[in-house]
Amino acid sequence: MRPKKGVLFLFIFPGILALTAIVIFPIIFGFYTSLNTWNWAAGEADSMTFIGLQNYRKILHDAYFWNSIWRTLYFAIGAVGIQFLLGLGCALLLNQRVRGAVLFRPAFMFPLMVSDIVAALMWKMLLNPALGHINYYLGALGLPTPNWIGDPHIVIPAAILVDTWWQTGFITLILLAGLKSIPEDLLEAARVDGASAWQRLRYVMLPCLSPVIFVALVFRTIACLRVFAIMWGITGGGPARASEVSQLYIYNQGLGRLLKMGYSAGLAIAFSAIIVMIIAVYIRRLGRQLA
Repeated sequence: MRPKKGVLFLFIFPGILALTAIVIFPIIFGFYTSLNTWNWAAGEADSMTFIGLQNYRKILHDAYFWNSIWRTLYFAIGAVGIQFLLGLGCALLLNQRVRGAVLFRPAFMFPLMVSDIVAALMWKMLLNPALGHINYYLGALGLPTPNWIGDPHIVIPAAILVDTWWQTGFITLILLAGLKSIPEDLLEAARVDGASAWQRLRYVMLPCLSPVIFVALVFRTIACLRVFAIMWGITGGGPARASEVSQLYIYNQGLGRLLKMGYSAGLAIAFSAIIVMIIAVYIRRLGRQLA
């Protein structure tokens, strides 16, 4: 006997209610806010003034916002690329049947247990140009001691270094699981046919790993495009806005400094639309290449 549709709806209604409260309502309210001027610093905390699409027109000419987009892309491309290469290398090493491999696996997972803001503050101390351990040991070896968080030219690479330490284990974990799922018969057949280690990696392992690689890259790309705590914790967007990524710029326009809530909401909606378009193109092209 089939259950009635009304009974089925009762089971999914709590989920629909939670989705509406947590996801749908904030999106609708955010879009509505973006159509208004709501400047808390000007005493407008209790009232909004409808201005239509003026905030979006302003965004089109906001050079600081578009510069933050380029910084975000710079960070995302660098972080995802390095993390994938390191993650693949670590996964291949951990997949070897050697003594002690089991002991090293938790070490790669440890950074994932640390929250982003804790990782940022910890590395802020390590990268301190005067008192940090990184420059201390570089100086002891007679190597240059850069101003990691004070030089506009290397502050983004420094943030990429921090994110790489923090999240390489994520890609390692996913790729290692994928390597474990590859049938041993395929690898053994390749060895019997005389394939070298590089040929087995290129023609057997990577094709089998393509769905796993796709998932790992998409998740890390989305996360890197949404970077906030790493930059906020290490530099606060400085020096001279050199590390002010999009999320940080939006925050500073709203709750962070200027309290322009309407404009900040418009920036958030615009940035979300940009991320959706980037990820859509990314998924389409990456899916074709890995298919």
